[in-house]
Amino acid sequence: MDIKTLIFSILILIIVMFSGMQILDFVKKSFYDGEFSINNSKEVIVKLKIGEFANNSKVNITVEDVMIVDTLKGNMGYRKIKNNETFVIVKIKAKNLQDKKPYQISNMDFTLLDENGKSYDAEMNVLDIKNALVIEAIPPKKSYEGYIIYKVPKDIKVIKIEYDFKNLNNLFDNYKAIWEVNVSDIPHLKYLSLS
Repeated sequence: MDIKTLIFSILILIIVMFSGMQILDFVKKSFYDGEFSINNSKEVIVKLKIGEFANNSKVNITVEDVMIVDTLKGNMGYRKIKNNETFVIVKIKAKNLQDKKPYQISNMDFTLLDENGKSYDAEMNVLDIKNALVIEAIPPKKSYEGYIIYKVPKDIKVIKIEYDFKNLNNLFDNYKAIWEVNVSDIPHLKYLSLS
């Protein structure tokens, strides 16, 4: 390798490193309001009761209510369900604590777990349900209330709603909040209309 090739290679390496630092600085300022650190700490799990709040520097969030419902009605009619299933309706409230940026929240950020740790995904076909959370951008300093709908077996005994703060808003946050309630303590409704 001659001296020109070596100098050219070193120059290219310096340019690539400088560009990488510029990109990291841009990401830091654009998405994290200047607060950026790679967090290698252990995951923190906070266990809460229904109505208690969990928060980080960007959002304050709670599971306000949980209901078990046999028949759910939306704008397009009644929801179909198998005989051995029931609906779990979870009402959440989130407040964006940021001054300038919206906070993205989605029903996919929440997981319902039963007493055995089996997870259930939120229903995705909920556009006819009033205030059903699918994806929402909460404006700065504003709050959002909405419902997440799950189908679960009728025989579960414990419901845990897990919110993972490690999401698009908080890529390096090792923090989960889990709201837990016994099914026997949850209101059981024969019919609910969310239209």
